[in-house]
Formats: sequence, C-alpha cells, structure tokens
Amino acid sequence: MIYVHSLLSRYCRWQNVKFVMDLQYSCFCKSGVVKLSNRLFHASLLQEVRDVKLLQQVHSQILVSNLNENVFICNRLMYAYASCGLVHETQIVFSLISNKNVVSWTTLVSGLGKNGRLSEAIHVFSEMVMQEIKPNERTIASVLPALGGLKLVEMGKSVHCYWIRHEFGANVVVETGLVDMYSRCGCMRDARYMFDKMSVRNVVTWNSMISGYIENGLVEEALRLFNMMRREGVSVDFITVMSLVRANDLNVGSSIHGLMTKNGFDDDDLSKTALMEMYIDCDFIDDAYCIFQELNHPDLISWTLMLRGFTKIGDWRRIIDHFNQMMAGGHIKLDSISLITLLSGCSSSGALNQGKQAHALAIKTGIEVDTFVGSAVIDMYMNCASITDARRHFQLIERKDVACWNALISGCGMIGLANEAIELFYEMESSGMKPDELTFISILSACSHAGLVAEGLQIFHHMIEVRKMSPTSKHYACVVDLLSRAGLLKDAYKFMKLMHIQPGVEAYCSLLTACRIHKNFELVDEVSHELLQLNPDDAGYYVLVSNVNAIAGNSTAARMTRKSMKSSNMKKNPGCSCIEVNGEMVTFMAGQIDHSHYEKIKEVIFGLNSKDTEETLDLLNE
Repeated sequence: MIYVHSLLSRYCRWQNVKFVMDLQYSCFCKSGVVKLSNRLFHASLLQEVRDVKLLQQVHSQILVSNLNENVFICNRLMYAYASCGLVHETQIVFSLISNKNVVSWTTLVSGLGKNGRLSEAIHVFSEMVMQEIKPNERTIASVLPALGGLKLVEMGKSVHCYWIRHEFGANVVVETGLVDMYSRCGCMRDARYMFDKMSVRNVVTWNSMISGYIENGLVEEALRLFNMMRREGVSVDFITVMSLVRANDLNVGSSIHGLMTKNGFDDDDLSKTALMEMYIDCDFIDDAYCIFQELNHPDLISWTLMLRGFTKIGDWRRIIDHFNQMMAGGHIKLDSISLITLLSGCSSSGALNQGKQAHALAIKTGIEVDTFVGSAVIDMYMNCASITDARRHFQLIERKDVACWNALISGCGMIGLANEAIELFYEMESSGMKPDELTFISILSACSHAGLVAEGLQIFHHMIEVRKMSPTSKHYACVVDLLSRAGLLKDAYKFMKLMHIQPGVEAYCSLLTACRIHKNFELVDEVSHELLQLNPDDAGYYVLVSNVNAIAGNSTAARMTRKSMKSSNMKKNPGCSCIEVNGEMVTFMAGQIDHSHYEKIKEVIFGLNSKDTEETLDLLNE
C-alpha cells in the first residue's frame, strides 16, 4: 500500500496525472488486486494537478467517492482551485465545508490574496477573527500582503498588535511579511524598526527592506542596506539586484549591471529586460539597445520597451525600423501598450503614413475598441494635421472617455482651430462627460494661441466656480501665456503675483517670450532673475534670457548670461524639424549646410522669400 502511494505521488510530480487517474480506476475495477486509500490518493493528486479539466475530473471523483465531507480533502481541493486562478470555485468549496478548520480559512485568505482579490481576503480574515477562530502563522502571513497592497496601515498595525498580544513568538515568515506591509504603506521607520528587531533574517527579509526603500525613493538607504547585507555574508539573489535596478539611477544601475554580470544574473532575458528599462528611464537608449540585441528570445515587452526608448528621444527612423523588424518575425502578437507606443512615436514625428499603418494594425487585431488606443489614434491624426481622419475616428468610437475628447480638443487648439475646440468643450459637457485637468489645459492653450482672451478667462473661471477644480501651475501658466500673447504684460505679471502657488518656469518663460515679441522690456530684469533661479540648469532658458537682453539693447546682461552658461558647461541642444516625403521622414536643422538635401532646401527657402518679397511689393504698389 505504501509502495503504491509512493509510486502514484511520483507520477503526480511528473505531471502524469491522467495516467494516475487511469491507474486508480483500473485498481478499483479489478477488485482484490490493490485496494487504495481514497483519501491519500486524492490528496496526492490534488497536491500536483494544475490543469483545470483534470482538476474538475478529480473533483467529480471526490464527490462520487463521498469524500466531499472530508475537511482535509476539501482544503486540498480549495488550494488546487486557487492555484488555477478559479476563485469562485474555491469559495464554493469553502462554503460547503461543514466543519471548517483554521487551514480552511487560511487557504481561502491566501487564495484570494494571490489572485488579486485583496479586499475579499481582508474581509474573510476579519470574519474568521469575529467567529473566534484563532489565526495561525500562515494566516497572518497570508493577510499581510493584502493589507500592504491596499495600504491599510492602521489595520496592518492591528494585525501586528494581535500577533504580539497572542505571543506567537519569533517567526521569520510573519516578521518579513510585516516588514513588507509597512514598506508598501510607506512607513519605512516602522519597517526598519521591525527589520532591526528580528533575531533571524533570510534573503527575503533583506529583499523586502531594500525594495521598500527603492519604492519610497530612498535610494541611498537601499544602497547602505545592500552593502550591509553583503558584509554580513547574506547571498545576493536575483530579486535583490532587480530591486536595485528599479532605482532608475544610472550610477546605481551600471554598478548593479556589473554585479549581475559577475554573478551570472544577466544570462536570462528577464534581467536583461529590467536593465533595458533602467537605461531607457535614464535616457541611455543606445545602451538599452545593446542589451536588447543580446536577448535570446525578445518578447513583446522588450520590443515595446525599445519602441518607448526611441519615442522618448524622438528618433522616428529607429521607431519605424524597429517596429518593422518586430512585425517581420510574425511571432509577436501586438497588444494595446505596443500600439499606443508606436502611435505616440508617429504622432511626435508627424509620420502620417506609418501612423495609418499602425491604425490599420489596430483594426486588424481588434485592439481599436480599446479607448486608450482610440485616443492615441485621434492624437496621432491631429498631430499629423489630418483633421478629417481624426474626426471620423472620434465619431466611430462608441464609448468615448475623457481621453478621446481631450485628444480632439487639444489637436484642434494645436492647429489653430480654437473656436472648434471651444465648441467641442461645451459639447463634451453637454454629453455628460466631466472635463479633467488636461481638458482645461488643452482649451486654455487653444484660446491662448488664437488670442481669445475673453473666452479663455471665462473658461478659467468656469473651471474654478462651476467645476470646483483647483488650478495647477500649468493652468496658471496657460492664463499667463493667454494674457502675455495678447500684449497684456502688466496684467499677466499682476496675475502671477496673485497666484496662490509659486509660479512655474512655464509662466515666467511665456512672459519673457512675450516681452521679446512685443518689445516691452520693463519686466525683463525681474522676470529673467526669477526664471533662472527656478531652473538654473536648463541651457534653453539662458539662451532666451540672453536673446531678450540683446534685443533690449542690454549687451552687458546678454554677455554675462552667456558667460554663466559656458562656465557651467551647459549646451543647448539644437532644435530640428521633420517632414514626411513619399512615406519617408526627412529631418533638418537651422544652419545645417551638410544636409544631403541642402541645395533643394535652399532653393525652396529662397523661392519662398522671393515670393513673399514680390507679394509685399505688390501690396505697397496698391
């Protein structure tokens, strides 16, 4: 009997579950050959089976064998269903157990938590305590991740007090769970107190503490703890280095990259993908691409990451080339995130043809119904000045969310259709859709660029008085820009001084630019000083201040600004323009005489200048 059970358990571990079930059936049919213990057999089977159909067959056999009243078997059945993600079936089995024990409750709490049903897991735990069923260590350890995930720190502290009050004693699993719970709730002092108090720590404890520091932006603390971990001889594992890579600090990330190479953690694609994300977040796109090329089997996540990286630096050529390579293999199935990333790249570079291809792919794959993809399509068409296509797609979307309305309103404002943007705004409100902060930024910006001062101010007051929304620095910057562009510089400056928050660089930049355009230099000194104090590390603002002072005739101030900029080793990146010609994107910069199409560009510019001159002379002669 023992030999047979051992053999069956081994087959279960090898995932030969169907063979075991057939063998069990054969044994019962041939009476007198072997008489198996049903309870042990099904317990062994449930421990290993993870196929839904086979699990349902096992459940049927349990019912036929009248084992559905056996709490041990039912607990195993709950665990198997929860492991397959079948939460509803887990709850049904639990509800039918007449003599539930602490393992039954713990299995349900753990199953709900692992399947993302955090609120339900906490509710079951609370009900368990109310029924005076004493939780054990596993129950406490199972509910703590749910409390941390929902950031219910007060309830977490209550569970901690319950643990202390009932004198459970030291337990590395529960104590590590408490460290993790406090970390997720942002209570790093409590987490560190718990960590330092522990008599026994394992690598999971160290990882929880390091990850908590990283998630809460305490990178230096995380590094100190990491060094302490190594000094104490605790073996660093894959989770440790992955936590540190998430710091998005280039110095930290490159050091961890070296450590991963040294310890062999960079051999798998998962760790390489994490490194790619770190380098992309730190704007080292070429380094990320080098790692991408080392991947054994690039998946959708790694391909999409590189698309995001190229989009971030505006490298439209590599965006399109990379996407074409991605689709050439035929084994990558697009999702909404990859399509949104591609559409964003086409939008920022004005690549209409490629954007249309991406839209076609969205339709082909059925992802077009996703509202986020829908708003990205509208944004792409508006940025490429294809208003008809944008409007057509907007009308086809059945369930328009605020992002879809914002994309169309923002696009209309960007291409100078401010009145249409205002009409869309009021149409949006009439439809019952509530505008958000981005909606008001888009409509205020549209009014600003079109010089609609009265309409813009009316909408700003509407946001505060009717919608009861508190303006952010961006909303205030839009109003300053609205007044400044209209030449109302003193009103704009007065408005800035009355703001209830510190004006941002956008507001000062708008006012200073307007001083240059309207040749009103009364406020230049004060505004320049404020701007450079707010952002002393941006070369673009130094160039703006220098240029305004030069136009104002203050050559000394202009020269001093340039000198300060050079002494700080700051350099302004040159701006560039791009245009799509026959499906290919062509980029050019001001003064770029080494461009391959320089002669053609020069001819077109001279032709435009000549045409403008002729038109001006004709107007004067009239």
